[in-house]
Amino acid sequence: MDTLAKRFKLPCEPGMQDWQWEVADASRIGEFLAAYESGDLTDDERFTLMEIVIQSFADLPEPLVSDIRWSRALTLLSENCYLHLYSIWYWSVLDNDLGHEDLWRVTPDLRVVFMTHCYRFM
Repeated sequence: MDTLAKRFKLPCEPGMQDWQWEVADASRIGEFLAAYESGDLTDDERFTLMEIVIQSFADLPEPLVSDIRWSRALTLLSENCYLHLYSIWYWSVLDNDLGHEDLWRVTPDLRVVFMTHCYRFM
């Protein structure tokens, strides 16, 4: 968190709960993806940054299907599914007993990623 907070000039205070979701910013998705793809980050940083990216897309008001950056993020998740297995599982809401209305807008696409790649690791 600290290195990402410094890199992106994000707030990082002791009282922040679920930091990666609090600092998500849909207007910075391109910047976050470029940093992820740069090769300059550790696995821990990439894991946390991808959580920020997913939350940023969840907050985006425009349809995801028409956003090429979403396709890019899904490709990164697929290519690195072992690193992001927990995130893919979490956002897929595979154990959803609450009903369809309680899913995030990213859930259907992340379920596809899970079923295509990640089920092998469960």
